[in-house]
Amino acid sequence: MQRSTKDSSPRSCAPYAGSVIRSAMMFRAVRTTSFRLSVMFAAIFALCFTLLILITYFTASSAMRDEERQSIEDDAQALAQDVRSDGLLSIVDDIEERLRNSPGSARYYYLADAAGKRLAGNLKTAPDQADWLVKTFTKAETDDPQIVADPDHELWGKGTRFDDGSFLFVGQDAYVMIATQEAIIASFAWSMLIALVLAIAAGIFASRRFLSKIDAINVTSSAIMQGRLRERIPIEGTSDEMDQLSANLNRLFDSNESLLESLKQVTTNIAHDLRSPLSRLKQGLETSIQAGYSKKAYEKAIGSAIHEADRLLRLSSGLLRIAQVESGSRRKNFKRVQLSQVLERVGEAYRAVAEDQGKGFATSIEPDIQVVGDQDLLVQMFANLVENSIHHTPAHTRISLKLSADKSGILAEVCDSGPGIPAEERKKVFQRFYRLDASRTTSGNGLGLSLVA
Repeated sequence: MQRSTKDSSPRSCAPYAGSVIRSAMMFRAVRTTSFRLSVMFAAIFALCFTLLILITYFTASSAMRDEERQSIEDDAQALAQDVRSDGLLSIVDDIEERLRNSPGSARYYYLADAAGKRLAGNLKTAPDQADWLVKTFTKAETDDPQIVADPDHELWGKGTRFDDGSFLFVGQDAYVMIATQEAIIASFAWSMLIALVLAIAAGIFASRRFLSKIDAINVTSSAIMQGRLRERIPIEGTSDEMDQLSANLNRLFDSNESLLESLKQVTTNIAHDLRSPLSRLKQGLETSIQAGYSKKAYEKAIGSAIHEADRLLRLSSGLLRIAQVESGSRRKNFKRVQLSQVLERVGEAYRAVAEDQGKGFATSIEPDIQVVGDQDLLVQMFANLVENSIHHTPAHTRISLKLSADKSGILAEVCDSGPGIPAEERKKVFQRFYRLDASRTTSGNGLGLSLVA
């Protein structure tokens, strides 16, 4: 007979796997900073609680001792007053009555005459000491049937010696007070134990919540590193430190995604910009090596090659400038620049070019306006903007270059009456080498706003 064990393994392994996972989570929770902080705070709490227990214990014990001593003194003084006023035998009945009315009160009396004969009380003997004393006595020293049968009792009492030699002792068994003190200690100990357990449990709970958030960060980070750039860390809405960290990381991921998209776009744009001049350069060189090529044709081919090489050099210089700006090295050269003079020179340089193409060009520049920046980059930016207005607008377009300043700041404008930039493209013009000419059939490297934005 065959036994089927095919289904038994998964069922038997599942509980084990679950316990392993729980153990791993617990081990991770124990190793977390939040759990260690919880344990540290629990230890500090235990220390403070212990100090509180000790202070409370000694304060309560002192108060109980003072109260007990005062009670014994009041009782002894009342009996001594009766002896002095009514004689020794007058308190015999009083002592016996007190013992009958308060069985098990742990109050002890001893009354003896001048010859040492016991007249009343529940102590068989008493110390011959007319003052306060604290001593250990046993059940054998008393005939009180209500005494607790502990092996030892601490007796607190006061003895009074009268003028005729008689002796009165009033005492109290301290076991009630000691039991109360022990109960206080026990209750505090249990309270501290429960508080520690709750503190550690709260630490484990907080650690597991902390771990769940850390896991979410790790999972999202791993997904992004695997190429899923749109993944983001979930925000729980608690506005705690972890939510703030998650929000900051999400902003970092947004910036990272934007940079990667920009890099991808720039790579594509540069590839387009490199392909055309390189193709023309290659074609010209290939043509120039053909047989029967004249000297004039060679010179033309070489001139064309130089032109394309210059274009490649300009592209390389643009890349280098962008790298310098983004690394911050160009900021070291920032100084006060006469922006009014910069725009005047740009206007003078391009006025004739615009007029040659049948376009109007006007300037309105307030004098002596200064900014802090890189003069070369500012010149390039405004030159790129003016060139864009000249080369990418229809005939009879009116172009203006303006500069003004007021309390709110400085305003520089390059305006034209052409079609303008589509609204959906306006943010993109700040990207490196971005051009509205999607086919990139015309020369150029974009507006250059990324250099100064």
